[in-house]
Amino acid sequence: MAELTLDIQTIFKRLETLEWEIRQLRDLLRPQVPPARTAQSSESLYIESVPTILSGEPVVRGTRTPVRAIAEHWKFGDAPEEIARKLPHLRLAQIFAALGYYDDHREEIERYIALNRVPVNVRRNHCQAPPQGHGGRRQSSRPS
Repeated sequence: MAELTLDIQTIFKRLETLEWEIRQLRDLLRPQVPPARTAQSSESLYIESVPTILSGEPVVRGTRTPVRAIAEHWKFGDAPEEIARKLPHLRLAQIFAALGYYDDHREEIERYIALNRVPVNVRRNHCQAPPQGHGGRRQSSRPS
């Protein structure tokens, strides 16, 4: 029984030594880990990237509204309050967060804007009225 007690005491001392060594290693590693950016933690409140939503493009959390859409409204001169009126499902805080995200990740969002731009010739062709007599109706060959 005395040997068992001695072995348990030896094990506890070794465990205490190992725990102390682990604490020392953690303290050595902490300064090497860069501190988290404050902006990132605020972004996560309102902005997210989900691979299954718009292929991972940053969107307002809980919606399918991309940050680029809000940035484009702002670039066209809409104030945040006007954007909120045009996109009534968004709160003003979400719009400001999206604009902040755009400011911090301008190159990324500009790339999404460029990728989603509709070429001018496609817009013109899509918006034109069909030529006379081709509205999907069959023209009668009988004289009127």
